Amino acid sequence: MTTKYSKQLIPIAGWEREETFRFFSTFSQPFFNVHTEADITPLYHYCKKHRLSVSLAYMHATVQAARNVENFLLRLENGQVVKYDGLDLSTTILKDDHNIAFTHFPYHEKLEDFCREAAAITAEVKKSKKLFNGYQGVDLLHMTTLPWFKLKGMEHAFSLTPEDPGVPKIGYGQLELTADKVILPISIGLHHALADGYHMHLFMQALETVIQKYGS
Repeated sequence: MTTKYSKQLIPIAGWEREETFRFFSTFSQPFFNVHTEADITPLYHYCKKHRLSVSLAYMHATVQAARNVENFLLRLENGQVVKYDGLDLSTTILKDDHNIAFTHFPYHEKLEDFCREAAAITAEVKKSKKLFNGYQGVDLLHMTTLPWFKLKGMEHAFSLTPEDPGVPKIGYGQLELTADKVILPISIGLHHALADGYHMHLFMQALETVIQKYGS
């Protein structure tokens, strides 16, 4: 399997999640989804000030947060658990013909660099006839945005097989703007053999930390 980032094997025998892993690995549908929200007010105003895409910015913040939570870096490969040293993302892009395209955005540490490359890729993909554009390995987060309406929950479409690598699935809804806050609805799907609700909590904490730095 071709991947972008290096990885290390996590031995299942003796692993702290061994019993949990073996239990959920038997499920025909082991993914669980949590529907919540994030206050992105500092990030939103930073983007408006610096003329950056808000949607690209919250995707970038999501990847930064996920990179800091070990369970978001775990994948299933040939019945084994591996941990990747990094993550990029693949998101849906709405093309000019109103069909979607799954599109890879390379990760950059700096938001401005990420937005610059992602915007250029988006402009090209909008004209494309292809469904898949760019790298589509397992060392990614899968993302989609539904900006047209309020999001109260989301279940992702996927073809589950015993070989499913357990890539996290992130969905975003329409921004909710109030007098003093900007709220981002977010749906997160994780493979239960690799993560629990506590790790979702760690991710949301990490996401808040990333967002708050734009208010300083």
